[in-house]
Amino acid sequence: MRWLVFLSRLVVGGTFVFSGFVKAIDPYGTAYKFEDYFAAFHLEFLSSFTTLFAVALAVVEFLLGVHLLFGSYRKSTPRLVFLFLCVMTPLTLYLAIANPISDCGCFGDAVHLSNWATFFKNVVLLGLTVFLLYTSKRLRGLYNKEVQWLTGLYSLVFVLFFCYIGINYQPYLDFRPYKIGVNIPEALAAGEPQREFVFIYEKDGKQQEFTLDNLPPEEEGWSFVDRYEKETEAPQTQAPAIDEFTIYRGAVDVTDEIITDESYYILLLSPDLEKADDSEVDRINELYDYCVERGYGFACVTASSPKGAEVWLENTGAEYPFYFMDKTTIRTIARGNPCVLLLKGGTILRKTAPSQLPDETQLTQPLDQLDYGRPEVYRPHRRIGFIIVAYLLPMLVLLLTEKTIAMIIGRVKLWRLNRIRRRRAERDALAAVGESGGDDASQDPESTGEAGDSRPEEAQPGAALEPEPEAPEPPADDRAESQEKPEEREIIK
Repeated sequence: MRWLVFLSRLVVGGTFVFSGFVKAIDPYGTAYKFEDYFAAFHLEFLSSFTTLFAVALAVVEFLLGVHLLFGSYRKSTPRLVFLFLCVMTPLTLYLAIANPISDCGCFGDAVHLSNWATFFKNVVLLGLTVFLLYTSKRLRGLYNKEVQWLTGLYSLVFVLFFCYIGINYQPYLDFRPYKIGVNIPEALAAGEPQREFVFIYEKDGKQQEFTLDNLPPEEEGWSFVDRYEKETEAPQTQAPAIDEFTIYRGAVDVTDEIITDESYYILLLSPDLEKADDSEVDRINELYDYCVERGYGFACVTASSPKGAEVWLENTGAEYPFYFMDKTTIRTIARGNPCVLLLKGGTILRKTAPSQLPDETQLTQPLDQLDYGRPEVYRPHRRIGFIIVAYLLPMLVLLLTEKTIAMIIGRVKLWRLNRIRRRRAERDALAAVGESGGDDASQDPESTGEAGDSRPEEAQPGAALEPEPEAPEPPADDRAESQEKPEEREIIK
């Protein structure tokens, strides 16, 4: 039973961690999927909050998966996972039946599942979660209760860090076909089936097929009979297959003109110019002036209407040409609105946010001599290794030192508790002194003003501050009498 509980936690928790992390890697991709959902359910008024929803969903899934894997909060975590799946399972069933969206986006661009596959996946996870609701207490958590909140805190900071990178720069891991280093012409060819001619020759009454590379010599008695064309498998290349990359200048296809240019070509990509960030237009215009001076190609590629391009032109003072491309393709190539794509010979060298572009003081040499013109190195295996080490190493240190940390946390809590008690005791003492002083004052007639006015004279508003009259000096005889001793007065009497 314990092994079954462990495997259930591993499957459900691992699925949630993976799902949440790939969403955190690419928040814009999840936001675009939320836009599709809102459009399908006629909730367009929520489109302004898609990025917020994307980050929130990534954080919730990742934290639930981490707590489930570590066995933290063994009562509340399975319940929250169960509630989450109770919402998502009927939703995926509706998507599978109505099919308003072809891909639910559960695992971003890392793994694509059909709607029915997503529904059955949720059913399995829901069943395992119900099992964990009744058996999760059988397996001890990995961390003590005193430090479980630290694992959640670090996981929150960890996932928000990658969300920040994905929003302000580009996804740390790129699961799309337009990766840095991909040659677009080769990737386009990789997705197309190859065709070749097959020739039929006959010799001694037997027919045999040959290709153009190994045609038989006629001197050996082979005679041509017929030929036909057949499709062959696409050649295996390192570049992923690209289905769509078409750029128009008006009604003219200028794709080959751009991807076959052996020099540098810079594309300012914007899926929607009406919503594009124009805070860095000065850098963009300076880069365009530099390209004109050096003879490099530069164009803005957008899915907006010509009117939207005109508005952008008026607001930014842009002088570069405007080309047009499918909105989905632009969003798939690079995240952000806008984003700058650097090409050379059809190869993607860089994807850069406008805020990271070099300014005019740096654009003093040809691009091949600048850091911006050198190809960015994308090594996914190293990045995956960094992610694993950056998360598991602090978790391992916490696991090895959890008793010490728990003791430190306990002492800090005790110190705070004692401090609160001391402050409370001080307040109680001050209150007791105040109450006793009030009782003494109520018993003093002079303090209450019973001998005269109801208030002390100095507290009466409008009372003149006059000096008290001096008592008249008694006569000399009286003074002498007053200075006599009591015994002497008795004798005199």
